[in-house]
Amino acid sequence: MGLKLVRIDDRLIHGQVVAVWLRSVGADRILIVDDKTAQDAFLKDLMVLAAPQGVPVEVLTTDEGIQRASAVAATSERAFVLMKSPVTALQLRKAGVPFDVLNVGGMGHGVGRRSLYKNISANDEERQAMRDLEAMGTRVELRIVADDRPVPFSSVDKGA
Repeated sequence: MGLKLVRIDDRLIHGQVVAVWLRSVGADRILIVDDKTAQDAFLKDLMVLAAPQGVPVEVLTTDEGIQRASAVAATSERAFVLMKSPVTALQLRKAGVPFDVLNVGGMGHGVGRRSLYKNISANDEERQAMRDLEAMGTRVELRIVADDRPVPFSSVDKGA
């Protein structure tokens, strides 16, 4: 399967992604699925420039991401899919993009967000999206860095 890791990280590409995750999962391409980033030429350029040399980066809207991730999943390509929110991950999964595990990393604090685990916070819609993903059979694990032990979302979810 071509989707080596599907991860939520509100910073998208940054040092931890470049230095550790990309190598640890053996991916050689990054697919960013985020409507706002895909529609901002400056942000798109920034994401491409932040990736290691020789690693292709595609910045896609949700609709484009559904198509591209589905296509890559059926190939021997090795892609790392990054999104800012589990709501987007749920959209991909509902559209048939196959992934068994959603890795939740950086989701920062903010208005309407409650702490979930360490530096991961989520609003009610994001928490519900993670519950829905689990109900669909996708394992949702909280794992900030690659060396961390995965923590099941269900073990820290305190309900609505």
